[in-house]
Amino acid sequence: MKTKISEADFAVLAAQTGLRLTDAQRREIHAAYGTIEAMLARIGSERPREAEPALIFRAETE
Repeated sequence: MKTKISEADFAVLAAQTGLRLTDAQRREIHAAYGTIEAMLARIGSERPREAEPALIFRAETE
């Protein structure tokens, strides 16, 4: 899936994370980023809070 962010802009974002990536690693992650963008678009803010189980689940503790 084609990403909306340019490789140069992605390189800036990747550098801000502090991860030490080789050029090859950064290119591979950038290539997969289009899929991540699509997932984020599907999540959106239109869904109710309870659509995310992690927000309503409370683990029992002793």
